[in-house]
Amino acid sequence: MNMKETLPKAQRQRLRLSSFRIARTDIIDGRVLPAAIVTFLSYVAYGVILTLIPDWTGHLGSANRGLFFVAYTIASLFIRFAAGRLSDRYGRVVVIRYGLVMLVLSLCVLGWGDSLFWLMAGAAGYGVATGILSPAINAWTIDLGHPKHRGKAVATMYIALEAGIGTGALAAGWIYHDAIARIPFILYGTAGVALVAWIYLFSYRNTGDEKETTCFR
Repeated sequence: MNMKETLPKAQRQRLRLSSFRIARTDIIDGRVLPAAIVTFLSYVAYGVILTLIPDWTGHLGSANRGLFFVAYTIASLFIRFAAGRLSDRYGRVVVIRYGLVMLVLSLCVLGWGDSLFWLMAGAAGYGVATGILSPAINAWTIDLGHPKHRGKAVATMYIALEAGIGTGALAAGWIYHDAIARIPFILYGTAGVALVAWIYLFSYRNTGDEKETTCFR
């Protein structure tokens, strides 16, 4: 199905070479920095998991190193059906807080557990956490951004997301260095990073958005 053009004809312009020039203000939307900060801090965990979980799964006795991601995906998909409605009803920040708590707990379970059962429990918990966080943070980004600059707002959030994943992967690989005993401590440290995001939300105030302000009452 073809998508129809929504921009009025009077506002359409011919594509020129100058259209590809990008200024610093075209990349980052300062209005959505709170959402970007939380995105960065929460997605450090994803980079860590992509780097370490395959080796951790093998260490716990499973030849199938994709089991974690099966449990994670199923849990994430199921929770997303309700998570979006929850943020609409109770506010973005409130739901994100609960998602971050779940993220911290799941990372601690992954680090503490010494069997496949706990690996699957941690994977399911991590899936629930990301299933809660993803739609709530996306919606929060749109709420904070200017209606005429939503593309830049979403781009800012995704820059933070990719930076978080990259930072987590690089840090995990550098600390791990093929020493399997270090993995639990890396996971605990990653839980600490997510906890920083949770603490940050208690200092955040958005006086320009009624929905977000009511989250602190």
